[in-house]
Parts: sequence; structure tokens; C-alpha cells
Amino acid sequence: MKLNMYIPVRDETNYMINLYQYLFNKYWDDNIQVYFLGYSTPQFKLEKNIHFISLAEKRDPSPNSWSNGIIDYFESIEDEYFHFSLEDLLIIRPVDLELIERAKEMMGPSVGRIDLWNSVQFGHRYLPQSVETHGGIVFAKEDQNPPPRVYRISCSNSIWNRKWFLKTLERDWSAHCWETKGNDGRNNNDGYDVLTTIDRWTPSVVHALSGKTWGNRVNIDGMLPDDRDELSRRAESMAIPIHFFEFKRFNQVINLRGYQPRE
Repeated sequence: MKLNMYIPVRDETNYMINLYQYLFNKYWDDNIQVYFLGYSTPQFKLEKNIHFISLAEKRDPSPNSWSNGIIDYFESIEDEYFHFSLEDLLIIRPVDLELIERAKEMMGPSVGRIDLWNSVQFGHRYLPQSVETHGGIVFAKEDQNPPPRVYRISCSNSIWNRKWFLKTLERDWSAHCWETKGNDGRNNNDGYDVLTTIDRWTPSVVHALSGKTWGNRVNIDGMLPDDRDELSRRAESMAIPIHFFEFKRFNQVINLRGYQPRE
């Protein structure tokens, strides 16, 4: 089965959809339906598998209004499981499709999320309760009652169970609140497991935006020359003053050999 991908986006950064769609269809699969959840409709052509859902005419400017439209939308759809990401996580290498298929097979009513990032294993979060090999892929089951530094909930690339997604995401929350308050223990021991892959991860992504810190600059560290050229052409076609640069820190490029922590 093919799962849909859902990505929240702000009006200020909806130009990222044009960059994201090129990289997604090149490196993942143009048969997967990708839904950007935002407000003002983009003024550029969307690829056949890329869709824009307007959650409202405009969003309350408060960062804590981020979750409200998202909750309303996910309460209205029927997807049992889905991919979730953010608009600034640009895919920069071919996706490991076999790993994605095995991960989908691991999803079930008691699995809340499968985290596809290596930061779980390489960070200070790796507290496996058990390990299971499925189809040659090693999956670790995280402790349902971990210390606060362990993120059961994360905005990283993941496959989500919609019921747990809606249980953990509360109204009047920013994305930051979801990753902090959502991990304060209120969702521990709730019957949902979080799985993570070990020694094999996908997709390889770069953190392309950093809010007020970088302004309209887009980080392209780890990106191949042909992709940099295409993103520049797309930026020019939108007549948006995007400035591409390389922000070289170990935690800005994820799941790519040569950029791994402790490598």
C-alpha cells in the first residue's frame, strides 16, 4: 500500500513547495500523493501528485495556532497511517524504498510512530526496550516510559498512526510545544509503541530553513550540484529573493553517509 504524505506549511515559506516537489519526485516516488497543509494557495504549478490544501483563508499569527488547523484536517480524513514531514526537510538522495516498505509492514494498531531518522540512534535517545529484525531491517522498540530527553514525539520524517497523532497533538500548540510538552510524560505508557530503524535510515534530508535566524536563506549543504542548479532556476522563476548557502553543522544533514554523528 502507498501511504500519503502530509506536510504543514506557512504562507511565508510556501515557496518551499516548489523546491520540495522537485526533490521528492526525483528521489522518492511521483506516485505518492503529497498534501501540503497551508493557507494561501501557491502561485506556481504543482506536479500531478502534489496537492495544496487550504486550511483557512489565513492563520492566526501566533505560533501556538499551528496545531489547530492541522487537528481539524486530520480529524476529517480516513488515513489510518501516513507519512509526516516539514516543508524545510528537503530530500537530497534516493530514498531507500525497501526500508519504507518494511516499515509500513511494521505498522499496526499498537504502533504510534516509526521514526526514520538516525538521530534516535546517534543522539541521547536510544533506549530500546526490544529489537526485532523484519525483512532484513532492524527495528528497535523504544521504552514507553522514557526520561524526558527521549522524544517519543518528533517532527522528524516518520510514519504515523493517525489515532496517536491526534492523541498527542493538542490545540493551541506550536510545533515546538508538540515536541516538548508532548514529551513531558503525558503520552507515556499509553499503549502505543514508537519504533526506530537501526543502522539503516531514510530519507536523507537537509534542514533548509531556520526561521528568523536565516531569514530568506535556504541551506543546501549536502545537496548535489545538479539539484542546486535546479533549485536556483525554480527560485528565479518564482521571482522570490531566495539566497542559497551552506550551513555546515553535523546536525543539519540527516541520514547521509559522511554526515553521521560519530562517523
